[in-house]
Amino acid sequence: MNSSEFIIKNSIEDQPIGETENFIWFICDIGIFAIFKNNINIPENKILSEALFIALDLSKEEKELYSIEGKKIILFYS
Repeated sequence: MNSSEFIIKNSIEDQPIGETENFIWFICDIGIFAIFKNNINIPENKILSEALFIALDLSKEEKELYSIEGKKIILFYS
């Protein structure tokens, strides 16, 4: 497990900052991440529009996908 995965895993227990149709959103020490509610592929523009729904503009952020404890997660960071 790399350091990003460790930080995300520890932050999953924290209070989410929001929830949208397909994601539960969290903040962590390295950025913002979203846990997919379903293990389906979602187009990037749909992910970004859901982020905007809870007032997060992540369009210029870097992103990485992870699978942690069977959960599909997308991390956004600068």
